[in-house]
Amino acid sequence: MKKPFLTRFNFLIAAVLIAANLFAWADLLLAMPAPYVVDPVRDPEIETLLNYIHSGDHSGETWQVTLTELEAEQTITWYLHRYPQIPFANPKVEITPTYVTGEGDATIAGLRVHVGGKAHITLAEGLPQVKILELSLPVPGPIRQAIEDEIQVQLRRADLLPVRFTSAEWQEGQVIVRGIIR
Repeated sequence: MKKPFLTRFNFLIAAVLIAANLFAWADLLLAMPAPYVVDPVRDPEIETLLNYIHSGDHSGETWQVTLTELEAEQTITWYLHRYPQIPFANPKVEITPTYVTGEGDATIAGLRVHVGGKAHITLAEGLPQVKILELSLPVPGPIRQAIEDEIQVQLRRADLLPVRFTSAEWQEGQVIVRGIIR
């Protein structure tokens, strides 16, 4: 006679645990921020510069591009749409004189995760250098260093670009980048 009571009691405990689990997942999913979405538009100044470079009618000319936060977000979105294998979407950028913050949605192991970071960007020998100040993923120091090292490896590819950066003037809400076409 006690067996049906225990079975019912076990069933009740299981139902309560499942309901609590569903509530926790619903709470977690509802707490996720709505994605920040901008149109995929390549900045007109960047497009003009690239068209000029591709024309081949250049040799040592200087150039200047001014990017606002919105233009940076749109250009990054354009790039991500062009290369869908990059597991990142919905970039949001904040530019200040001392740092740049970025956030968005990354797909890690099949899960969509909102990530963000804060970095200090400088130029060295005509190439960008990035120092990560903050990272929203809780990772140990060695993994953070590996991420930073990989960013530097990717930025070294800028050495293959037909331009050299001579200065980057970081202001509130925008950056003015100058350089020379090789």
